[in-house]
Amino acid sequence: MDTVHVNWRAPTLYSECTWHQLSPYIGKMKSSMARSLIEQFTHVGDLVYDPFSGAGTVALEAWISGRAVVAADLSPYAYVLSRAKACPPRTLHEAIRRLDECWEEVQGRRASIDLRSVPGWVRSFFHNETLRDTIAARDVLVRRRQWFLLACLLGILHHWRPAFLSHPSSHTVPYVLSKKYPRRRFPRLYGRREVYPRLLAKVRRAFKRTPEVDRSLLRKISQGSALEPGSTLNGDRVSAIITSPPYMNSLSYARDNRLRLWFLGVDDHRPLESAVSPRKPEFLNMMRALLPKWSGLLPAGAPCVLVLGAVRREGKNHNLPEEVAQLVPDAQCGLRVTGICGNLIPDTRRVRARCRSARRDTILVLRREG
Repeated sequence: MDTVHVNWRAPTLYSECTWHQLSPYIGKMKSSMARSLIEQFTHVGDLVYDPFSGAGTVALEAWISGRAVVAADLSPYAYVLSRAKACPPRTLHEAIRRLDECWEEVQGRRASIDLRSVPGWVRSFFHNETLRDTIAARDVLVRRRQWFLLACLLGILHHWRPAFLSHPSSHTVPYVLSKKYPRRRFPRLYGRREVYPRLLAKVRRAFKRTPEVDRSLLRKISQGSALEPGSTLNGDRVSAIITSPPYMNSLSYARDNRLRLWFLGVDDHRPLESAVSPRKPEFLNMMRALLPKWSGLLPAGAPCVLVLGAVRREGKNHNLPEEVAQLVPDAQCGLRVTGICGNLIPDTRRVRARCRSARRDTILVLRREG
């Protein structure tokens, strides 16, 4: 049996690589947990596959640890974050040079932005001129495929602090805080906010703590379904799977990122929500379909490490790790459970209203037989 050693509560905000902090992402795996799992279950030079990349935490920690990376996610926001972290500029100087080159084009483009085509709920977050600059910047960064700079832009999109672009708003989940900060009492908070100096400051913060990395290692990030690993891997030889599947719609990955998703071309987040935050029957069906696919990717003895959650929703306890573990022998997929490690994680801010505040996170280790 595998014994899992993870420091569940170690603080990382002021010690982790600042590429992890490009933009917020609800329910993301702690970088210290990802690093522990990578070091315990893989070796330098291995290829780590993460089919639910989310904020790109596993991908970045694997790269920092000297592993090759293949990762994917269905969400455009997750794709941009993961791609940004896996393929950042080499230096702060290079990042600023790219930004300045892009900004020349942004200045020429902003006059052509017609705000009448922007939904009212999006316009409610910004001063008109700030919104015009932000859309122009988005257009240029997407066209030039500057994912790192785009992730930085998304990271300063909304907040109540002056360093961000919106009217006073929550940082993680986009709501305008008009009652807490009424316009008549705080008029300066509703004025125009210049985009370039704020984006430049964000880029500088992103390079505050950066590691030495091997840029010759494979880092392939795709936007796609976990149910189609072949299109992501394209023949790449997997050494280990380390991932955190979405928790049966207890986290609203699309709804709570709807403003950032709108800037990435998702006009209506609701169809994506049902796909990236599945309900329990869909979640278990997805896992039932994935287990044999994952088994087929792994060599004999290789690990598949899943970070799962037990949730209390609408008065019922759902022990997802236990239910996934029960699927393994039934699936006859060539995998077996070799380790389970769990801990109670309090969570008061990042779940749906009908979910309660305590959730047990569990690491489930499977290995390929043979």
